[in-house]
Amino acid sequence: MRVEVRRSQHASMCQEGFSLLETMMVVAITSVSMALLIVPLVALERGMALRATALNLLAQMREMQNLAATSDTYAEVWLDPYDTGYRLIQGTQTLESDAFAIGVNYVDGYLSLPVHVISYDNLGNAQVAGVIRLTDGVHEDDLRLYMGAGWQTGGWIA
Repeated sequence: MRVEVRRSQHASMCQEGFSLLETMMVVAITSVSMALLIVPLVALERGMALRATALNLLAQMREMQNLAATSDTYAEVWLDPYDTGYRLIQGTQTLESDAFAIGVNYVDGYLSLPVHVISYDNLGNAQVAGVIRLTDGVHEDDLRLYMGAGWQTGGWIA
């Protein structure tokens, strides 16, 4: 009876745990799964950064338009034509300097408006019209500017 007990204990000890091959297969499957999930998540994050940048710029342009309409001083959004930075200016005072999110740029790398300063007079009227097209390399987002009432709109282009 002692021999049988020892054999059954020895047999159960040999069957505990996973083999090296099983462990390597689990690691390989997990690695492939993670690699397949990371690519769409990075693209999603870039698209969200593009949309957030466009909406932030649009909100700041509307803020400057409202500021100009409610004060006696003009307001401007100064866009750097070759870089991703921009400034919000009221009169001669710079209120804020900001930049696009990392990875977001103008299409073709430069601003394609006729001028790089969007100026609002004391009635809130824009002095320039055109399109600011932003891209993350895959998606594009347009901000459209209209003269007169200075209406701005944003839209997603896939």
